[in-house]
Amino acid sequence: MYSGIIDYLIYFIENSIIDYLKAMRITLKQLEVFVAIAKTGNVSHAAKEMYLSQSACSMALAALEGQLKGYIFDRHGKQLFLNERGRVLLPKASSIISQISELKDMMANNKKKALSGQLFIGASKTIGNYLLPKLISELTQSYKNIQINLKIATTKAILSKLFAFNIDIALIEANCFSDKVHTYPWKKDELVIVAAPKYPLSKKKKLTLSDVVNARWLLRKQNSSIRGKLEEKMGGKIRPFLELDDTEALKQATQAGLGISCLSRFVVEDALKNKSLVELKIPFLNLSREFHILIHKEKYQSTIISEFLKKANT
Repeated sequence: MYSGIIDYLIYFIENSIIDYLKAMRITLKQLEVFVAIAKTGNVSHAAKEMYLSQSACSMALAALEGQLKGYIFDRHGKQLFLNERGRVLLPKASSIISQISELKDMMANNKKKALSGQLFIGASKTIGNYLLPKLISELTQSYKNIQINLKIATTKAILSKLFAFNIDIALIEANCFSDKVHTYPWKKDELVIVAAPKYPLSKKKKLTLSDVVNARWLLRKQNSSIRGKLEEKMGGKIRPFLELDDTEALKQATQAGLGISCLSRFVVEDALKNKSLVELKIPFLNLSREFHILIHKEKYQSTIISEFLKKANT
């Protein structure tokens, strides 16, 4: 009985959306083409992503702009950039596409375990490389028809993708004070100073300020949030012996005995257990930060997003 009622409601809502689009003489395909071009910035790239011909994509965009009585992109050669009208339309179009996709999945089978669809996640490096693999594994074991697309980049790049609606969820190693997003505190992260067992400072029970200042520091490059926290705490007194772009390379260099580094406990947890790294005790240097989950306020919060948030917070 309840299954029949749910099917009817799904059918009614889905057709209400479609009727609205028909009244405006806008098709779902036109909206999908628009969103794809907004993401790629190029008609040919959008066509490849959607398995359409370039001419079909161009015609769909022209028809949509015709119905909306104005351009939604600024053109510069082959590149297309959202104008003000396009930026207003993008979250609405993305929401309609997400809702119809979700409704179709529910219509096919409204059992919880049959939840399907795509989830686009953006994460900064520590979260993406060390925390998300386990979380994604647990989510996909519970919902085998979900497809996860994970983009790992700098916090700045991930925020840019979130604001452009290229990802559904962002997980970053800093806070975001934009009024465009919902920000949820997620996990506490302790930052630890580590060295190889053979490194001279590893033999000391407690390090002095002089030890810390004169140590051979292995650091991420200037845009690293960890380096920023460390330099702020030390008043700019430390100088890098070696700078690296990659966290894993930094850990390997530290294990090789090249110097000391400041890394997330999540990153060095296994190395501390197998004793390829040791934690240096520095009483005056306590460093921590908080990871956050971000969702754009204009983003439709689908069932998949809700299930991800539940899994992330269990």
